[in-house]
Amino acid sequence: MSKLAGQTILITGAGRGLGHGVARGLAAHGAHVVAAARTASELQELETTITAAGGAITTYQVDLADESAVNHLASLALERFGTINTLINNAAVLRMRSFLELPPHEFDATIAINLLAPVQLCRALLPSMIDAGRGSILNVTSAAGIRGFVDETDYCASKFGLEGFTYALALECQPLNISVNLVSPGYRIKPTSVTAAEFESWPEERRAEFHDPLSMADAFAWLATQDGSGTTGQRFNAWELAERVRTVEWV
Repeated sequence: MSKLAGQTILITGAGRGLGHGVARGLAAHGAHVVAAARTASELQELETTITAAGGAITTYQVDLADESAVNHLASLALERFGTINTLINNAAVLRMRSFLELPPHEFDATIAINLLAPVQLCRALLPSMIDAGRGSILNVTSAAGIRGFVDETDYCASKFGLEGFTYALALECQPLNISVNLVSPGYRIKPTSVTAAEFESWPEERRAEFHDPLSMADAFAWLATQDGSGTTGQRFNAWELAERVRTVEWV
C-alpha cells in the first residue's frame, strides 16, 4: 500500500474511536496524517503512538461546533501542506436523548459537528484538490444515516443529511476527478463518547466486546487512492471493504 506515500490526509475526530484507529493505519501505510480533535491529551497520545512507529503526523486541536474554528483548521492545513489529498470527515457526537429532553442548543451542536463541519471542510479544501487534479473525500456515516433510532433524532438528522450531501457532491465532483464516498464502520467499536481512559477502566470482558478500529484502516487507505475516474458516490461497510482489500492484490 505504498500508494499513500507522499499523500496528506486530514481526518477529524482522530483522538479516539474509529478516527484514532484509522489515523494509525493510514500513517502505517505511508500517509502524512493531519489529525484534528477536541481533546489535546488524546491528540498527544496519538502523535506519540504514530511517531514511535515511524509515521508522520501533524495535530490540530479544534472544536468542530465552532464555525470559525473549522475555517481556521482548514486555513492552517492548507498553509502548511498546500493540498490535502484526502479529507476524512469522521468526527461526530451522539447524545442519546429523547427529542423533548434534548435542549435546542444541543440539537444544533450535533448538526454543527456531524453535518455542517464536513460541509465547511469540503468547501474549504475542494479548491486545492481541483488545482491538484484529483482528490478523495470520505464521509463517515452509520446505520442512523438510513434508518431512525429512538433517542437519536439529532444524530439521525445529521447522518441522513450527510448521506444526501455526499451523494449529491459526488455527482458534482466526478467531472473534477474527485471521488466522494460514504463509509460506515461495519462492526462494533468503542463508542466515540467514551474516552480511552474510561475504556481502560472497564472490565476486560466488557472491553472484549469491541474491536480495534485499526482493522478497518485498509478500507480508508484504498478509498484514499480513488478519484473521479474510479470509485465514487458509493456507500461502504468499512470492515467488509477492508477484508476485500486485504485478500486481493491492490494494483
